[in-house]
Amino acid sequence: MSGKLVLVTGVTGFIAGQVANAFLAAGYRVRGTTRGAKAKLLNETIKVPGLEFVQVDDIATDDLTEALKDVYAVIHVASPLPGRTSVDDTLNSAVSGTLNILQSTVKAGIEKMVITSSFGSVMDPSLVPGFGGITFTGADWGVVSREEAEKKAEDPYYVYFASKILAERAIWDFAKEHPQLDIATVLPGFVFGPYADHFPLPTASQLGTNGMIYGLITGGSPPQPPPFVVDVRDVAKTHVLALNVPRKPIGEKRYISNGGNLTWREAVAHLNKVRPEIKTATPESFGDLPGPASTLDTTRTTEDLNFGEWIKPEDTIVAAADALIALQKTW
Repeated sequence: MSGKLVLVTGVTGFIAGQVANAFLAAGYRVRGTTRGAKAKLLNETIKVPGLEFVQVDDIATDDLTEALKDVYAVIHVASPLPGRTSVDDTLNSAVSGTLNILQSTVKAGIEKMVITSSFGSVMDPSLVPGFGGITFTGADWGVVSREEAEKKAEDPYYVYFASKILAERAIWDFAKEHPQLDIATVLPGFVFGPYADHFPLPTASQLGTNGMIYGLITGGSPPQPPPFVVDVRDVAKTHVLALNVPRKPIGEKRYISNGGNLTWREAVAHLNKVRPEIKTATPESFGDLPGPASTLDTTRTTEDLNFGEWIKPEDTIVAAADALIALQKTW
């Protein structure tokens, strides 16, 4: 147990909450950023040893000096969700927010960072939903420009994946100018699973990617995204392990986090088998895939991080369904 302090941005988010808990379980202390008066409230109501909260209203513009005081490493998870803001706001928040925390980290004399990116940064946004039968690795990059993203303003997922590509490009460009930084990025597939202990539960309008599973277990048939499924607990584990990978050439510590492929048809067939009491959609509700599914190659992650076994996509979907059914009772 190191007892070292890490800063986790956007700590009340779905992924960041599990990231914070994984660092606590690994023996780190965690300081989480949150907006407005929520930080004071959480410090008063959540009494978990080693966990504290600090107010940061805008990761792109706020002075982060106090938030970074005595911090050993920065774990930057916060990011705008698809469709929640305008194109400009999404791109500015992703890129400017990342640059502000990079600059602040250098100013504070901190060297180690793990930054959450997305599988979308390894493929062109036009390839989503990813049914080209392609295997993507951590060495692949999507190509996009801000101008192209602005032209696709009506497609929130195109804009979101464009923001991830542009933000990660900015990370590695910055790293080239500041070689003292030791950065790793984590590139998850679609993230599902249970909610973190200790943190506020989401409302019905805050389900994020788990909203797709909610659609399945309430009898709906949401559109089929790329069938990349990763458990949020494995995403958190990836962040913790990535922090301690020895230095590598700039840009090589890009770690895809993905448990495997699972289509909605396969997911509901499994749910109907193991959770027959849930009124899930039927497999027949879903049509054929538009083409051969692409895959995310996690070899680099498994080898560099000595990762071990990934949680199976089927188990992730069940865990998400169970969590959502329990969550429903709190609304």
